[in-house]
Amino acid sequence: MGMLDVNTKFSAAQAVTSTGDTASTNIYDNGSANVAEVGLTSELWVNASVNTTVTSAGAATVAVVLQDSADGSTWADVLAGATFALAALTAGANLLTVQPPVGTRRFLRIAYRVGTAALTAGSFNAFISLDVQRNISRPSGFTVA
Repeated sequence: MGMLDVNTKFSAAQAVTSTGDTASTNIYDNGSANVAEVGLTSELWVNASVNTTVTSAGAATVAVVLQDSADGSTWADVLAGATFALAALTAGANLLTVQPPVGTRRFLRIAYRVGTAALTAGSFNAFISLDVQRNISRPSGFTVA
């Protein structure tokens, strides 16, 4: 993974608990009113993963949704990742790796879409990078044979 700038992070260990959509802590501004540039000038990647294992009192589900906006206040879904069941929401799990579609509007954010039941614990990371995130977290204490 390449270096991350603070301006390319949507979420860093963001806790999400309520059902429905929870917007990422930060938004990404491509800095240009010429929105056709997104996806054309460089190969950007949107990456989202579980930071700490998610728990719920019910059968919660989570989907990561990329949203865009022309003005930074009115948001629309651009694409939605797969919906993950609670058992799959373990630390390090990859939830979304995708390139923003060509023509995405100036501002981008992530929405964590929680369904069925509220979350009681867990957090998420999401960021834009110039490459695909391939670093896989492994628990400490394992032996390599």
